[in-house]
Amino acid sequence: MAENVPKALTPSAFTPFGGEFDQLFNRMVRAWSFGFLEPANGHMRTLGTHEHAPKVEVQENGKTYTVTVELPGVDQKVVKVLVEDDVLTISGEKHVERTDEKTHYSERSYGSFTRAFTLPSDADRNDISANFANGVLTLRIGKSAHGAERARQIEVKPS
Repeated sequence: MAENVPKALTPSAFTPFGGEFDQLFNRMVRAWSFGFLEPANGHMRTLGTHEHAPKVEVQENGKTYTVTVELPGVDQKVVKVLVEDDVLTISGEKHVERTDEKTHYSERSYGSFTRAFTLPSDADRNDISANFANGVLTLRIGKSAHGAERARQIEVKPS
């Protein structure tokens, strides 16, 4: 009789395989170069709908990796790029635009953000450049067969 009682409607009720799919996807992403940074407890960090996470694209050719980050409305002066050990971290903040007008609806996101990626073993930590133009941060990371410094900050320059 209890089997016929409907389950409470939860977000997972609308996506019956949502949790399992997320776990499978997260396990697959761990093996990719430029994977998402995992916290110490071994679980993937997932983004909530309230977090501001800029969109990222990673491309590769024979000599370099190119990481492109969409940062519309973010001032170049607040963007920070840090390389520490094997982790590339991009952070900054998008400030709320204040006006005297009443906002009725908004899908825009504001606040601080951090994106962290594990660098591939062939990435040259000493050959990284960062340029910022038209709300897009572009990082170029050279490839090398040997390691580099443990930590350094990358200067972000206008294009």
